[in-house]
Amino acid sequence: MIRTNFWSGLATAVLAAVLLAWIIPTYGGSGFAIGIQPQRLASLGAWLILGCSITLALISAVALLRRSAPFIVMPDVGQLWHLLWPFLYVLGFIVLVDRFPLTWVAPLLIGGLLLILGERRWYLLLPVAVVPALGLYVLTAHLMRIGVV
Repeated sequence: MIRTNFWSGLATAVLAAVLLAWIIPTYGGSGFAIGIQPQRLASLGAWLILGCSITLALISAVALLRRSAPFIVMPDVGQLWHLLWPFLYVLGFIVLVDRFPLTWVAPLLIGGLLLILGERRWYLLLPVAVVPALGLYVLTAHLMRIGVV
């Protein structure tokens, strides 16, 4: 876990640096949010992210050095699959949403996640997976069409 914390802190620090150096100055926007310019508010958040992530990376690096543990260790195939399957799951549903309407794909997405989390009671699984998609359908197809929302 310490190695994961180190690399997560390092990656987040790089992201915060990119935010501060390029994204916020270029795409920061205009107008005011809660009385502060959006670029200033976003910069404050990015500086906070940078400080916390550097702290996490440094503390984790010190702990790894004290244990004489390597910074890079390749995971075995089982662990690699455990790390990758959530990204592949989301990617698969992104492809499905690109091809089919969200109201068709949403019950599969929610039901699949419930099955992965261990829910096996069908009388609970079906309504929990279908009701949000029905609500989305009613909102988009009917209420927005007649101007209620």
